[in-house]
Amino acid sequence: MHEQTGISPHCWRRSGGRNHYICGFWSRRRARRGGGSGPIDYGGYLDDAGGWSEGSTADMTGNNQVTIKVGPGGENVYDPVAVHVDPGTKIIWQWEGPGHNVQAEDGQFESEIKGSGTFEYTAEEEGVIPYFCQPHKSVGMKGAIAVGNVPRKSPAAAAELKPEEMGVPIQPHYVGIGAVLMMMSSLVFTFYLLKYGESAHTKGGNN
Repeated sequence: MHEQTGISPHCWRRSGGRNHYICGFWSRRRARRGGGSGPIDYGGYLDDAGGWSEGSTADMTGNNQVTIKVGPGGENVYDPVAVHVDPGTKIIWQWEGPGHNVQAEDGQFESEIKGSGTFEYTAEEEGVIPYFCQPHKSVGMKGAIAVGNVPRKSPAAAAELKPEEMGVPIQPHYVGIGAVLMMMSSLVFTFYLLKYGESAHTKGGNN
């Protein structure tokens, strides 16, 4: 049985285990198998997270502990938004703004809402741990911890280049200008027919 969760429309929790999530086509149980060689796959969870861009996971592997800022500069963000660590790494959240907390989607950790101090959690199991700020989740204050060997996107899926990124400049106003020119050409042609009774390209006349 799978229970839908609040992580994303594509994430479910497998009954009988707090850490077994299915996000898209992967779960924590499958995390040890790895995936592609592209950026870490968060199942779309961070798509609307403040300060996030694809592939911007901070590689903190090799460290015994890492620090994540909470609400730096008065913004509703975590800095960094996502970190990649080894199993057994201590995560320390350092508050730099008031009215925030950290809360794992699967409930394995939750801090109080506060404006200063720290909160610690040691990530033991491999997989992705999505978390959020309860008061500001709706405005994108979300983060993620990638522990050990985690699913990755394929390079092709991660690229998804836009036409202008491939050297083809396409601007919306160019399309509009082209449409206006086509309309003007049609109007001129119609006017010529109505006035002279024949196409500009037609030879003729009465002998």
